[in-house]
Amino acid sequence: MMRVLVPARLRKAVRSWFDSRYISVADHRQDIKDALWEVQTLRREVTTLQAEVQRLRTAPRPQAPTPDPKAEEAHRLAFETAQALDKVLQNEVLVWQAIDELRERSCA
Repeated sequence: MMRVLVPARLRKAVRSWFDSRYISVADHRQDIKDALWEVQTLRREVTTLQAEVQRLRTAPRPQAPTPDPKAEEAHRLAFETAQALDKVLQNEVLVWQAIDELRERSCA
């Protein structure tokens, strides 16, 4: 290895350049500790979520309520009424279109 005399200003500039580009050992250790803490926190959360999933899988499922015949009949009647009313409204639109067409013919 060969030693060379380097002016102090140049040596200081080079060191500050290296310091700005590279992380210090202390900062690197702190980053590793922070990352490890984050991993441990995530591990605890995953464990909690796995336990919750397992609990939900083993929990008894609620029974579907038996359909009420009156409610089914009411739903059917409401649906049929809506369809009939829709047809009535469509016919009303056709009637008004025909009336407008007759007005235009009589005015022309």
